[in-house]
Amino acid sequence: GRRISTQVARLAEAADRVRTFEFREIAELPDSRLRELARANSAFNAMVAGLRWFETYVPKALVLRLMHRRGGLTSFQSEEREVTVMFTDIRGFSRMAEHMGAADTAALLNEHFTLLANCIEAEGGTVDKFIGDAIMAFWGAPEEQPDHAARALRAAHAITRAVREGNRRRAAEGLPPIRVRIGLHSGPVVVGNIGSVSRINYTIVGDTVNVAARIEELASALQGDEEVIVLSSAATAFQGDGAAPLDCVGDRTLRGRTGTTEVWRVTLDGDGGDGAGAVREEEKA
Repeated sequence: GRRISTQVARLAEAADRVRTFEFREIAELPDSRLRELARANSAFNAMVAGLRWFETYVPKALVLRLMHRRGGLTSFQSEEREVTVMFTDIRGFSRMAEHMGAADTAALLNEHFTLLANCIEAEGGTVDKFIGDAIMAFWGAPEEQPDHAARALRAAHAITRAVREGNRRRAAEGLPPIRVRIGLHSGPVVVGNIGSVSRINYTIVGDTVNVAARIEELASALQGDEEVIVLSSAATAFQGDGAAPLDCVGDRTLRGRTGTTEVWRVTLDGDGGDGAGAVREEEKA
């Protein structure tokens, strides 16, 4: 009886780790002389192996947040929400990849995406998708985050420091630097489960997403030799609550859009320019 209870307890403990998505921490369950337990352990081991692959393709942090939301399936209905959207891109990546093999290209992107995703998720952001050498991320969903703009600005600052540190390591190895562009914009989006019957993504759509992407594109004309450039719309700047110092770039025309958009640039070294808090006081006045 004690031998059976020990094996059942081991199985229960492993199942509890599955509940919290700690797939990498689950040791393989041993075989058993009892046929029923042997079959259960074998099936459990196969399930965990599949889940380890599954978490590679599905953002675990997002799934956990959705699981913890109240309201069951009804809470996943599409809704309008105020969010901040971030787009990042590697400048000149296509030319860089021309001189690299497939394995080296994949290794570079994996390292880069891991670096940026850690900064985004540390501020409670959701990495929506990887698009070639670009990242789309957002704050403000699925949880309510009233400080979504400040979180995004802090994440952009963290990315800047991480990229610069990574470039120092690359320089020591005789490799060219990675130059990154970042665009931020805050506004309303439609957020929820969007897709086909066979495949659904929890994502955001709307004009706010398009503006963020266009601001990131605009950064290519202003980056110069900077390792990282962060551009923000006025909407994000005014809601940033001093999360990052900002300089006004002025009204700019974004590709594919009529009229102009007021754009601000994050002063990455923290010196010069008015801070986001000063921006807000000016706007109030």
